[in-house]
Amino acid sequence: MVDNLGINRRTDDQLEVIFCETGNWAVHGQQEVILCIAASLRRALDGAADCSASGAVVESLSHLPSDDIIVLPDQIDRLRKIIAVREAAPTKETKY
Repeated sequence: MVDNLGINRRTDDQLEVIFCETGNWAVHGQQEVILCIAASLRRALDGAADCSASGAVVESLSHLPSDDIIVLPDQIDRLRKIIAVREAAPTKETKY
């Protein structure tokens, strides 16, 4: 899976744009064992957090079927922080 790692990496900004796009994502543990499959990058990030919380070691996320996008642990952590900030941001009520 990581043979083409440089080709398959994306910036945080590029990934943020596709958080909610539908697509199959795998959460990989040690020795590339698939821990779970998710329907979007956003859900894969949640799945990675759940797997980690249950004691599993998350090695990466990959976009399926061709592993054309790989997300490694440091980037997973940064993307989770982006999501946390988004969810904590106050929303404005629209007044009419």
